[in-house]
Amino acid sequence: MPINLREFLASQLGAVVDESDETVLNLAATADETTLSRLARAIRRYSTTRAQQSWEECAVPLARFVVDRSAPRPDIALCLKCVRVEFGEGALERHQTAGCISLALGGACQARTKELPGRQEVRVADAVRRLIEEFRALRVAFGLPHFELDSYVRNGQVTFTWRPLA
Repeated sequence: MPINLREFLASQLGAVVDESDETVLNLAATADETTLSRLARAIRRYSTTRAQQSWEECAVPLARFVVDRSAPRPDIALCLKCVRVEFGEGALERHQTAGCISLALGGACQARTKELPGRQEVRVADAVRRLIEEFRALRVAFGLPHFELDSYVRNGQVTFTWRPLA
């Protein structure tokens, strides 16, 4: 579940959720009709508000984050200014220039394994979310905006979203 949606639901539903995917999913699975209705209204409010705002977006196939075990971890940079994800040697260095705000995503790579279909994609998505949460926390700690950087996975792609840089 996207970070921004979890935070929105926590603010709308109060103590009902604690900003974790498991809590929200358990709530949906075990809630009474009134609580489900509140949850659905909150999600609609989130979607409506978000549709009225300006967002940058960049999508990348999840398969790009799956590498051979013997291969070194690749350089992968998400640059908020350039609105792109760049793969390959020197990707991080190219997006450390003045004006670029980048996030190293190489840590999200997973070694190719013979797992159940979709399991590796879940691990990549979780790793991407952890990197984004760390990025956001670090930016906040230094009094810098994190531009509401977020991600979600759909149809075999990870999509990064963020508020445009001023």
